[in-house]
Order: sequence, then structure tokens, then C-alpha cells
Amino acid sequence: MNIKILEKILIKSKIFNYKYVYIYSDLRYFLLLNKKNPLKFIKSFLDFFIKRNITLIVPTFSYTKEGNFCLEKTPSKLGFLPNFILKTKNRARSAHPLFSYASLGKNKNIVNKIGKSAFGKNSIHSRLYKNDCCYLYMGRPMILGNTMVHHIEHIFKASYRYNKIFPTKVYSSNNYIGRNYSAYVRKDIKNADFFVNFKKVYKKIKNDSFIFNYGDPKKFSNITIHSYDIFYEKLKQLYIEDRNIFINKS
Repeated sequence: MNIKILEKILIKSKIFNYKYVYIYSDLRYFLLLNKKNPLKFIKSFLDFFIKRNITLIVPTFSYTKEGNFCLEKTPSKLGFLPNFILKTKNRARSAHPLFSYASLGKNKNIVNKIGKSAFGKNSIHSRLYKNDCCYLYMGRPMILGNTMVHHIEHIFKASYRYNKIFPTKVYSSNNYIGRNYSAYVRKDIKNADFFVNFKKVYKKIKNDSFIFNYGDPKKFSNITIHSYDIFYEKLKQLYIEDRNIFINKS
């Protein structure tokens, strides 16, 4: 798939009507097809959004549970695109040592000064709600999950999780920002009943009309797009109906 075809697909999906685009990515398929100049492909892809004044949000999780976390230096453990954006000029990054986010574009400051809770009221999940956002799964199958489930678990106080505080010290340009950031984590990390299982959610929503699909998730060629707000409301409703909808336990 060349860059011109990709742009036509994105136009058809109406993704350029949004203010924010949250990207989940596994770019192996797209980079292989553009192996002669993969960086040019990535830059052109990002420019589709930047030139339209759309702000990109990309998870740059590092899972730094202890020691130091530096906004400028700590790499992401989530692969190529997050680390590419971290090396891009004029990007912003949230301060959470485990679950940070990078942003690029007109409204990049949305990730600044977020709360210390990764999934709480002042998290990026909360800020994007009712803020004209959509999800873009670029080569990453939707069935693999979405961290928004932890935000829903947090606001409903899921009984199988608790708010854990981490001692990691956070720095920006050698300036100390703070510590004691938290995340809503599993109480029992060994019991498979409480492992995340997004397949149950996916089975219920995969054919819904609010989801745009192109390509094949089995080949990592999928381009999947859907509204942030509709997805948010559907997860809330599914959790209300079944408190075990996000986990293995039936």
C-alpha cells in the first residue's frame, strides 16, 4: 500500500473530521511494503493529520515502576511509532512514569499536567472524552484490546483491581516533577480469571456500524477507525451489564 492509497482510505473513513486521533499501531505490514524508504512513509502518514490541524495521541508506555523516568529520555516499550514520535521535534509527553502519552499537532498540550492517576478523572482517557476524538488501529487488530477498559474499571471501582502508587521519580530536562503516580492494577496478578480478555467485548461490537474497517487484521494490514465517545459509552454499558466483561472470569 503506497501513501496515496492510504490517504484515500483515510479520507473515505472520515477520520480527518476529528480534532484528535488516538493511534494504536503495529506497522510491520506497512513498513515492509515501503521498505525502500520507511521513514518517508511514516513522515507522510503523520503529515496527513498535522497539515489538517489534527492532534495525534500515541501511547508511549515505559512501565517504569521504580527509579527515574525522564520525559525526554525514557524510551517507550511499545515499538516503532511511539519511539519515532518521541524523537520528533515539537511533540509533548505526559508525565506518568508507567503510562505516558506523546502528542503531536495543534493541541498537543492536552497531555500536559495530567493527574497522577493513569486511569482516573484527570487522565488522558478522561480528557479525550467528549473532545472530538477517534481511535485509529493501524495494523494492530482491535481484538487485542484497548486500555480504556482500565479507565472504565477505575471509575466503576472494579472489585478485582486497586489503585497502586509507584515510587518512581519523574523528571523533565533534569528538573524534578514529582513521584507517587498511580495505576489501577489487578489485585491478584497470578489468577488467570482476572487477566484481561477483550475478546468478549470485541465479539459484541465487531459488527457495529460505528466501526470502519479496511484490510485484514490477521495480516496486520487492517485500518480500523471508530469514535472515541461511542466506544466509551459502549464499554460503560457493557460493564454495567456484566462486571466480568473485561476479564477471563465468566
